[in-house]
Amino acid sequence: MTLALLAGASSMALATGAHAQAADASSQVEEIVVTGIRGSQMKSVDIKRKEASIVDAISAEDIGKLPDTTIADSLQRIPGVQIKRDAGEGATINIRGLAQVITLLNGEQYLSAGNMGTAQPNLLDVPAQLMNQVVVYKTTDPTNALSGITGTVDLRTRRPFDMEEGFHFAAGVEGQRGERTKDNDYLVNGLVNWRNERVGLMVAATASEVNLGNNSSGVVGLSGSNDWGGSFANNYISPHGFESFHREVERKRLGVNVSFQADLGEGFTLIAEGFYAKLDEYNRAAGINISNRWDGGAYGAWTTPTVFEQTGQNSTGNSRPWIAVDEYDIDAWWVNSFAVNRTTKSETKNYNLELKYDNGGNFTSEVRAIRANGNRLSMNGQAQGDLSNWQYAPGRFNLFRNADDRTRGPFYPASICAQYPASQRSNAVVGSAGGCYLNPNPLGYGANPQLHYNIGGNKAVWSGFDRPLAGGLGAGKTLKDYMANKDSYAIAAFSSEGNNEVDSDFNAFRAEGHYKFDDKLLGFVTKIDAGVRQSDRSVQVEAFHLFSPFYGGTPGAIQANGQPVPAAGCYAQWKAIDVVMNQDQCQAGEMVSNPAGGAPIFQGYTVNKPTKIDAYNNVIWMDDLGSITQGIPGFWVVDPHDFDNVAEFQKRVFGAAVRYQIPGVTYDVTLKEQSAYGAADFEIGKLTGNVGLHVIQTHLLVKQNLTGATQNYGDTNLDVGDTVTTRKYTDWLPSLNATYDATDNLKFRFGYSKTMQPLDLQNYGGGLSISTADCGTKPGRCVTGASSSGNPALNPWRSTNLDAAVEYYFGAASMVNLSVFKLKIDSFVTGGTTTGTFKDEDGTPRTVNVSQPIQGDGGSVKGLEVGTKLAFSDLLMDGGFFSNFGVDANATYSPSSESRVGLDGKKLPFTDNSKYQYNLIGWYQDNKWQARVAYNYRTDRLSSVTGSSGDNLPVFQKSTGYVDVNLSYDVRDNVIVYLNGSNVTGEIENYYVKFADGKSQYANQNQFEPRWTLGVRAKW
Repeated sequence: MTLALLAGASSMALATGAHAQAADASSQVEEIVVTGIRGSQMKSVDIKRKEASIVDAISAEDIGKLPDTTIADSLQRIPGVQIKRDAGEGATINIRGLAQVITLLNGEQYLSAGNMGTAQPNLLDVPAQLMNQVVVYKTTDPTNALSGITGTVDLRTRRPFDMEEGFHFAAGVEGQRGERTKDNDYLVNGLVNWRNERVGLMVAATASEVNLGNNSSGVVGLSGSNDWGGSFANNYISPHGFESFHREVERKRLGVNVSFQADLGEGFTLIAEGFYAKLDEYNRAAGINISNRWDGGAYGAWTTPTVFEQTGQNSTGNSRPWIAVDEYDIDAWWVNSFAVNRTTKSETKNYNLELKYDNGGNFTSEVRAIRANGNRLSMNGQAQGDLSNWQYAPGRFNLFRNADDRTRGPFYPASICAQYPASQRSNAVVGSAGGCYLNPNPLGYGANPQLHYNIGGNKAVWSGFDRPLAGGLGAGKTLKDYMANKDSYAIAAFSSEGNNEVDSDFNAFRAEGHYKFDDKLLGFVTKIDAGVRQSDRSVQVEAFHLFSPFYGGTPGAIQANGQPVPAAGCYAQWKAIDVVMNQDQCQAGEMVSNPAGGAPIFQGYTVNKPTKIDAYNNVIWMDDLGSITQGIPGFWVVDPHDFDNVAEFQKRVFGAAVRYQIPGVTYDVTLKEQSAYGAADFEIGKLTGNVGLHVIQTHLLVKQNLTGATQNYGDTNLDVGDTVTTRKYTDWLPSLNATYDATDNLKFRFGYSKTMQPLDLQNYGGGLSISTADCGTKPGRCVTGASSSGNPALNPWRSTNLDAAVEYYFGAASMVNLSVFKLKIDSFVTGGTTTGTFKDEDGTPRTVNVSQPIQGDGGSVKGLEVGTKLAFSDLLMDGGFFSNFGVDANATYSPSSESRVGLDGKKLPFTDNSKYQYNLIGWYQDNKWQARVAYNYRTDRLSSVTGSSGDNLPVFQKSTGYVDVNLSYDVRDNVIVYLNGSNVTGEIENYYVKFADGKSQYANQNQFEPRWTLGVRAKW
């Protein structure tokens, strides 16, 4: 469709060129200010035409109005830009398939909450209403502070001198609702600007709250060759579990931009500005989990494929064939409802002080100082409502593991025993201090539910919930009955895991000078530019779990050696029904009779007492998981709102919530860059452009934590010291941009550059983390795997880029372009797997896979972009009604490859890169009405890679197509009402595991809700 539009546009342009030139000439009689969609397109075309580099841009249609709801949503309309959505909103962006993109704010590095330690821009916290333009550089501009591997995004705000003299005010207010969430969301924004000939001050602010709904369904803990060395005829995916949940993300944003400009005379202009962004996010999910409870003994046993297809691929570890499964029989070891709430609060401040000199002569200069800092705190709260009674039976997860006496399960001190009726005691055994054994959930089910999971139709369809199931509700009751009975739920665990706090600081100073020659230097140099820059960027990441103390001061409680329990008690990460305080670092319990005869033995207390699902929490009834999940009956679940402040919740319930640092993902990184550049603009006949050299010397300091043994009653490793690494490297980065103006309207462009970009700072600073799980077959915890998230010896991303383009302009808002590009990725970071040997809690060594970042080389991205911007008013003389229409269409072809290969032996593409992307936008604008329909389509892209035994199982996201609409009406010259629709077709994201071409298996789905916005904007 795009190619057809291009061809049509070109023929129309040739046929009407003389008319367009005449129109251009006549339009110079007086200045006509064009606003709205047409005005935005005119500005974007003008930027693209004038820049020496290959660029694309989006421009505000009005004060406080970019073309789309978020910056990322608007950027996806640009050729080569791909975005990833978070809860339905555009969040992160790629350019030409890679995430290694630099973000600038008004030409200098921007510190946002979403990229304090990462390379990829995450623009969730950046209010779109504060932006005037966003420019995407596809080739290197040598005067830019930094350039990304595949591109650079420059966010440009308004400044006082951008507006006319006097006082100006603009404001907008809107209400927004989702199709499912139905919350009354809002956004308000305003701008006040005053200036005279010498001084100007502008204040702009925006505040909003949205509640975004989506449903999700699929696998959890995708493993690779899952029978773990067994004797099954086939290899097949047998994940840890399956989840279906409804999620609602509440985002509260506040953004403020203050800018001051002063003409100091003698050619000096002072700019002082600050940009503040604050985001409070509550990511609340409530759903159901069906799993094997991370028990290694369940792999290959709890799931049985019943309908499957041979893939033609063999495992490299055991040479057995892989099958793609459509249906499983599930021997469910664990069925529980769960509530999760990840609360993230972030705040960033960016300050800019700039002095410009331009007295109209040949020499101009700028001196600029940047100061930025940010903080982001992310906390996770979780509760599991378990339906099992945890009694013993062969092949079943249970808490009654004493082979000599199966009545001995969870054990508690006398003070807790007194809170429950005698009938709940599982036996008559009494401990040395009066402790007792309690049945943890008498009304729970008492046998593994036998379920069926059908994903052959590309959605999760469950059955088996109506089969009779033994348990506390009596004969004939089904799992559906247990799920409907609130008293059949007991809290399996409360936890707060994977929390982190990030502090980041950034300082930069730069000075630049420019000289324009009246007569060309050496006959072709028209201007020279030079500058120096020094920056200092640091990030401190503390990852932590919340621990709480148990059984300190309990009368008669002792440790295994007979000594008293520490006064502060023993600390536990998991406040869980299956955590027994008998591990090696701290114990709490009593002596009980030995069921095998002989001397009494030590019995540890269980951390979490029998707790009904509504004992400390509000509960909600969940019976709608969206169209992507079928067959699951309604169930009770903790209200995730209860964990909006999870630390306070745990303090209230357990008395304290103490941070225990996770050493493997806690680190400090300081990145200092000293750079200089020189560049020259040239003109040789119709050939113009620039050539430059950027030299960057990087000083890297990394402090990592060394990982020790696992802390009792959790999976937090002990910090046993620090290791500090320093590195220094220098990059020489030449660049060339050349433009040949064949005619006034036809341009040929060429770009060459070498680029370098530091890694995500976690790739430098992250250390080793060891994962453990309940052994099942023996007491304590067993090592299940490990990961190392960083390596300070890794090289940064480096690339050699080639670009060529042809552009044809045939009106103020119309053009066509074709670009080709090739990126030779000289060094990058990818995922790899090795092995390591670590000790179980009882000291038994165990060899497991260790995932880690590794150095990649030999990657490439190449492709082409084709696009057009058409305003029919540029093409049709006196076209009447039809001249009010316009089109913005483009397509990108960007195949890529890196060093990893899939199970089929073929090289994998770079993560999150679509080979094809299309945008088609149609718009209409007359004196009163504006309308726009935008369609964005991306083909399949690699989401992640998982596996074991040397197999790489790639998980892909299927192609997606999103439709957004906008309609507005000018009530008066200065008042506009509008209606926006986002994802109006309710697109579903589908994820699948790919074994080979045409051989795949369902993995996950996300279903985002359509959203509608009604608003009004006014300006004076």
